[in-house]
Amino acid sequence: MRRSALLLLPLLLGACAADKDAAKNDLDAAPAKTTTLQVATTPARSGTLATQRSVSGTVEAQRDSQVAAQAGGTVQRLLVQEGEQVSQGQVLAQLDDTAQRQALQNARLQVQQAEISLAQTRRTTQNNTGTLSAAVTAAQASLAQAQAGAQSAENLYRLGGISLSDVQAARAQLAQAQSALSQARANAAQNGQSAQGSVPLQEAQLAQARVSVQQAEQNLARTAVRAPFAGTVAALNVEVGEFAGQGSAVARLVDPGSLRVKFNVPAADAATLTEGAALNVGYGGVNYVGVVTGAPGVAGTNRLVPVTARVQGGANLPVGAAAQVRYRVQLGQGVLIPSGAVQADGGENVVYTVSGGVARRTPVSVVAESGAQVAVRGLDAGAAVVNPIPASLQDGARVQTGAQAAPRTGATP
Repeated sequence: MRRSALLLLPLLLGACAADKDAAKNDLDAAPAKTTTLQVATTPARSGTLATQRSVSGTVEAQRDSQVAAQAGGTVQRLLVQEGEQVSQGQVLAQLDDTAQRQALQNARLQVQQAEISLAQTRRTTQNNTGTLSAAVTAAQASLAQAQAGAQSAENLYRLGGISLSDVQAARAQLAQAQSALSQARANAAQNGQSAQGSVPLQEAQLAQARVSVQQAEQNLARTAVRAPFAGTVAALNVEVGEFAGQGSAVARLVDPGSLRVKFNVPAADAATLTEGAALNVGYGGVNYVGVVTGAPGVAGTNRLVPVTARVQGGANLPVGAAAQVRYRVQLGQGVLIPSGAVQADGGENVVYTVSGGVARRTPVSVVAESGAQVAVRGLDAGAAVVNPIPASLQDGARVQTGAQAAPRTGATP
């Protein structure tokens, strides 16, 4: 019996050794807390987590006009070329103005005729007025003489110096003088009434003729298609010899100084893109600065908010081109740490911090995440956060640290 026990002892010792080796090789087995792990840490810091978005936008011009012909006619000349810079009021195209020039000449002739007629009427009226006034004066003098003769005849007849027939003759001369004065006055009054009617009528006809000249001048001016503002001729829509109807587009004019880019962003980003916010506009390998010109409006049916930004120094950008718009948005504020330092454990997010050579499990709430960084709450700024987290790390484990720099991409301290 004693010998059997001695034979079993080596077997038992070997089994114990094998169990120890198996436990030593078990990757899932938790190490003893006395084991010192080598970990890397990064310092947590307060800041704002931001990210860059990139969307496609369309280059537009705030002043983009289809310059229309104000009169119909055949295109005689094109005075500009596509791509040419023009000033405000510069003639872009000249239409056939033969009919308008003839109409203007006729209107000017009518003005001359009206001026001549008015001058003649005024001279005739003035001459008649002088003659008739002289006739009235002469009739008044004849009446005064006839009155004196009749009075003298009456006196002589009472004295018996003349006969009754002489008195009656004097009385007849007086009546005739009175009638002549009345007729002279009637003629003068009739001439005045004629002047009051004919002169204003002639003046009105002259004014109307002058208005016709102004209208004819405007019609002639409309045959020249002019630039409504300074800009670049983006397109010519007609050729020499073609007929351009009134209201039809002759040229397209764009103001390079009013270039802007329009794009759509998610509603969550719209709050960042307020008026005056700066962003980048890329086209053809060149970056331009864009400035938001208005607060974003209400989201459309696609749940995106339209935004407009004025492009600085983008005079060479082609209108209608697709540009790449890049802007930054703030995702949240908190303590910034690498995303690899956060792990899910027991239904919550936790990080491990190191203090005094001991790892401590710290629950945190994630505020925002972008790329390799997260913003969290529940963690003190300046804490040494374990990153990456070893699979065997436990709360209270003894650790030996080797610090690493925290990435700063997209973060604002």
